[in-house]
Formats: sequence, C-alpha cells, structure tokens
Amino acid sequence: MRAARPTLYLLGDAHLGGQRPAREEAKQERLISFWRSLHGRNDCQLVLCGDLFDFWFEYRHVIARSHFRILVELAGLVNSGVPVDYLAGNHDFWLGSFLREEAGVTLHDDALSLEQAGRRILLRHGDGLMARDHLYRLMKRVLRHPASIAGYRLLHPDLGIPFALFCSHLSRASARDKHHDDTDYRAYACGQIDAGHDLVVLGHSHVPALLAHGGGWYVNAGAWMDTFTYARIEAGVPSLWQWDGQAGHPYQPAAGPGRSSVMDD
Repeated sequence: MRAARPTLYLLGDAHLGGQRPAREEAKQERLISFWRSLHGRNDCQLVLCGDLFDFWFEYRHVIARSHFRILVELAGLVNSGVPVDYLAGNHDFWLGSFLREEAGVTLHDDALSLEQAGRRILLRHGDGLMARDHLYRLMKRVLRHPASIAGYRLLHPDLGIPFALFCSHLSRASARDKHHDDTDYRAYACGQIDAGHDLVVLGHSHVPALLAHGGGWYVNAGAWMDTFTYARIEAGVPSLWQWDGQAGHPYQPAAGPGRSSVMDD
C-alpha cells in the first residue's frame, strides 16, 4: 500500500474521442484547464479512474492523432511534479508502454491501494462488478489476452481505430434514455468498507456518489464527459466538485442512490 500525497484528485470517464466535435472540444478544454490548475503542486496527485479515452490501443509505432494534445498536457503535468496514476477502464484497458514511458503515468490493470492520513483507500474503475456481468467478465479476459491484442494489431490503425470508435458509439446509443444503476457498486463499496477499507473509489457507473457507510465513504467522481465532475480527498475526507473551466465548485449529486439518467452525447 502506497502513501498518498495530502490531496488526491480523482476523475474518470471522459471518453475522449467518443462524442460530437463541439462536445469533444468543450470536454478537452475543461480537462486541460483543470490539469493546468494542478501544475507544480507538490502536495497533490491525480488518479484517472479509467476510460479517459473512448478507445485506446497501443500500436507499436502509432498513436491516435486526436489524442496528441491531451497526451502532451498529461506529460506536462507529470513533468511539473504531480504524480499521475491511471486505472485501466473497460474502454481503454489496452494500456501499455507509451503512457508509462512517454507520459510518465503509473498504470494499474485493476485495483490501486493508497493510504492517506492513516485512512486506507481502495480504488478501481469498477467494470464487471454488477451481479449480471458474468458474460462481460469472460469477454474482458478474452480481450485482454495477448493473442487478442496481437490479432487486433494486424488491423491498420486507419481501420482499427474508427472501427472501435464506431462500436463504442453503438454501445452508447443502445443505452441512451436508459439508466445506469449503481446499486451493485454501492453494495461492493460498503462490503469493502466493512472489510477494513476507509474509502472505496469507483468509476464506470457515470453516477457521482458520496455515500457515508459506517466510518467510511463510497466515492464516485461521476463522468467528466457529462458533468465535468471530480472528487477530492484531503486528510482522508472526500468531497465532490465540478469544474467550470476556471475553478472548482462543490457539487451535490442530483440523483438519489441507485439510478441516474444517461446523458445524450
């Protein structure tokens, strides 16, 4: 278990590259302005809770040009002295050496454990935690298998990247006007708190959450792609915030426990 800096910033589910151009520009500009607000601070660290990209695949010699600017900004944040941890999400779990070696990001395939002010923090993206995710958990193992990665790499990037983004868009379109149900995520978090963790941080559900349980907290920063929300943990105490492009403001989730509407992309 690693020691965390006095202030932890957490955000996820930006799904860069997955929305209409106007939304993409707004999403990226706010993200860059938020990262720049952290530059050079030696008291904080950033955890990306998965799905920063709507699709990420590391070809041996190619990266998606649409992500160039965000990668430069991410490397700049690390170079300014702010450590960045990245939890692999279900849209970008083919993370590899580029982000680690060129951007200086610390990658985590699954969970990350940190300690801050004597409080134990468990962080995961959260995909596969729902009780009905049996098929997904199997598919995840297949997609992460080296043979699957090698096979997809045979596709030229000009085919492989647009095809993956198209499939991701179809998946999101099928979920439009439905609801994300985070009941299983809350149950998982409460179980981990009962088992000895003080804070459990998840992403994936797109539902911002700050739920007290026993002596601990379940935290979900929500989806940057929808609400520009993020979480902050200081001295073991969590809070939710929303970034307006220049500053953060306290954020109160509009939905109660269990369900939250999916926003149109």
